[in-house]
Amino acid sequence: MDTIITENLIALDVALPDKAAVIAEIASLLQASARLSDREQYIKDVYEREVMVPTGIGDLIAIPHARSLGVASSGLVYLRLAAPVVWNEGEQARYIFGIAVPDDNLDNLHLKILANVAKKLLDDKIKQVIQESQSKSQILEALLA
Repeated sequence: MDTIITENLIALDVALPDKAAVIAEIASLLQASARLSDREQYIKDVYEREVMVPTGIGDLIAIPHARSLGVASSGLVYLRLAAPVVWNEGEQARYIFGIAVPDDNLDNLHLKILANVAKKLLDDKIKQVIQESQSKSQILEALLA
């Protein structure tokens, strides 16, 4: 997990107007960290995944993700928004975990990342850190604990 997320893949209190802007920002952070080979393909695959089963999980948390030919190497983005955006019908999100894995998805890595994030979110102390801390290193440490 320690190579999946870095401080460069964490953005705090970002002002974005809607879900589309959030997904684009996730792709931009992944691209800036050389995780994507085709940004547009990754975005397309995230939207296709959203159509199958929306990724808002309640409690202002969403975990958009995709296995994609556009992903060069796996990555996990944590994006905390300045204000919630509408995610699914009637649901908002402010704490976003974007997951990108290559299409071949060796060892079901996307499921392992999803399970790891879900487990962290069950810990109230970790949840408080990711929701309130102004320190990327502190958030990274909590996610890697």
